[in-house]
Amino acid sequence: MSSQSAEKQLSNNMGERQYFLDWVRILAFAFLILYHTALMFVDWGFHIESGHNSIFLKSIMILSSKWRLDILFIVSGVAISYMITKMTLKSFAWQRVVKLYLPLLFAIAVIVAPQSYYEAIQKGVFEGSFWQFWTSQYFTFSWDERMNAPFPTYNHMWYVLYLFHYTIVLLPLFYFINSEKGKLMLAKTESWLTKGSRIIWIPLAIYLAIFLAIDDHDVNHTFYNDWYGHAIFIFAVIMGCTFARMPKVWQSFEKNRYLTLTLGLISYSVLLAIFLSPDEMLPLDRTVAWDYTSLLVKWSWIALIIGFARKYLNYTNSTLKYCNAIVYPFFILHQTVIIVLGFYVIDWGLSGILEFLVIAVGTFAICSLLYELLIKRVNILRVLFGLKWQKRPFPIKTQPISKFS
Repeated sequence: MSSQSAEKQLSNNMGERQYFLDWVRILAFAFLILYHTALMFVDWGFHIESGHNSIFLKSIMILSSKWRLDILFIVSGVAISYMITKMTLKSFAWQRVVKLYLPLLFAIAVIVAPQSYYEAIQKGVFEGSFWQFWTSQYFTFSWDERMNAPFPTYNHMWYVLYLFHYTIVLLPLFYFINSEKGKLMLAKTESWLTKGSRIIWIPLAIYLAIFLAIDDHDVNHTFYNDWYGHAIFIFAVIMGCTFARMPKVWQSFEKNRYLTLTLGLISYSVLLAIFLSPDEMLPLDRTVAWDYTSLLVKWSWIALIIGFARKYLNYTNSTLKYCNAIVYPFFILHQTVIIVLGFYVIDWGLSGILEFLVIAVGTFAICSLLYELLIKRVNILRVLFGLKWQKRPFPIKTQPISKFS
């Protein structure tokens, strides 16, 4: 079989592009901006704190914190599955270096540094200009006890760090699902997994197995010591990568969307009750109840988001195409913009609601301006923010037509 025929067969096996997953990705990253803004207004510890402690924001955040990261890794797995039908695994691995690791290193050195600077200023552990901090404090390659953080650091770019290493570790899986045996196994799995509501219960059972197998359930974003985080996130990537080859799975999510909606609302209500109730009102172990309810919240909300998105968002338009292009640069920029903007806004004396709105809307606006006016126009910045180098056509010189010719 020729390489073109093999590629065509793989593409046919994956079915048509699932546009609803693009919408899920875009909306999930947009929500991330709101979530990181909200972290300034609760007492959970963030780089910059406003002094507010909103129970309302906490109530929303305890829901979204259970699924928002997993769903991003699932969508990333889907994107990977499409990419490896269009290039060799060697080319794919190099593309991951350029697309993920290069922006990661750039972000650590330049984009993330202001986060640490303004955090140090607010906590009173540094006085001076950003240039002084960047040149004398940031690149010490040591643990700063006063900040309880390493310098330099990756902060929100942990997602890119994790994703890069997952794609390298999973190269044997990618090779297998591109093979004839892999396609046959996925076809059988698709047939079995899409019967009834198995697509809901089987992944939930795997999440439970991971939970029971690992003692420490804290996702700490510390790459070398985040075993539970690695287990659930790499499982999410595997789901996305394999589900992309089983188009009927998405239909099964849609078919079971009201079941997952019911499970999602019930489990979230229980989680909210645990969160809001004093200890003496709970007739059971709060930690055990919280942990197991959180698992049900996690998967039921992932499944219901996929199911309802498949039903109502499976289309494309100019907005989708534009947002697909800007979502990665926005992700790289957003937390730095939030922290720098928030550092000044929280001193304006506004109400908590106005502060939140100014920071959130301002972050979207500033990221948009930086993208439109700078990033997309300068090729080196395009590459550093994970975009393709834009080839500019050379102007065609024409000879003036002589009136004597």
